[in-house]
Amino acid sequence: MKIFLTLLFLVFSAFPAVAEEKESAYDRVMRTNTLKVGYFVWPPYIIKDPNTDAISGLGADFIDIVAKLLDVKIEWIEMTGLGTQIEGFKQGRYDVIINDGPYVFSAIKFINFSDPLLYAPVYAYVRSDDKRFSSPEQLNSPEVTFVGLDGDLSVDLARRIFTKARLDTLPASTDPGMLMTNVVTKKGDVVIIDPGSIVTFNKNNNLGLTAITSTPIAVYPLGFSMIKDDSKLLTMINGVVAAMHNTNAVEPILKKWFPEKDSYFLVAKPYEISK
Repeated sequence: MKIFLTLLFLVFSAFPAVAEEKESAYDRVMRTNTLKVGYFVWPPYIIKDPNTDAISGLGADFIDIVAKLLDVKIEWIEMTGLGTQIEGFKQGRYDVIINDGPYVFSAIKFINFSDPLLYAPVYAYVRSDDKRFSSPEQLNSPEVTFVGLDGDLSVDLARRIFTKARLDTLPASTDPGMLMTNVVTKKGDVVIIDPGSIVTFNKNNNLGLTAITSTPIAVYPLGFSMIKDDSKLLTMINGVVAAMHNTNAVEPILKKWFPEKDSYFLVAKPYEISK
């Protein structure tokens, strides 16, 4: 009996009586004084210099303000592709992702999204010399091919709205510029994307893309994303977003990167100035 009890004690003593609580992203930020920011290269939102690896763009300017407001260091972590957010958060690869939103609606179940810095409209774009379409309804046909990027709204919206059309998808790690290139080179007919990306693409291409209507297919809030169960981190980031709006820090950055005002919608102020 003594031998049995001794063995039983040895077996159970090999396991901790109480599982050690996993450190949250918020606690990690507070301990290290470093915010790990995930990003995906997508001009003009995030631009990466191929020679120096320096990060610039709309999102980088936002993060500069975040670093100053929170008095933290920034560690940039490049994402391997769209749709990898959930696993990356679970592994602690990054604490937040910049320029993120519910581009794939199913992600809402697993990821927290901050209050928005701006709203990004997206439109259906075709080749500038393609005069076949004048309304979104004409796109919902088996004779029309959409081009999409896995893990992106370009796939999600095409599948949800244009159910009769064909859809050619690119791997999540593909340069987003290929979405527009594949339409220009007639590998597809339509892409659903934002005006900021189109302006950047059209500047560098003789034959560009044009929206078939002035009405957005959808409008997305753009801000930060983070792991679902970290309410402290969400509260802190929302505080930063509010501070950026309240100090008029957002609009100058938008005007810098998006000279065309139809590339974004401003967040409505939650107050009125008394007269």
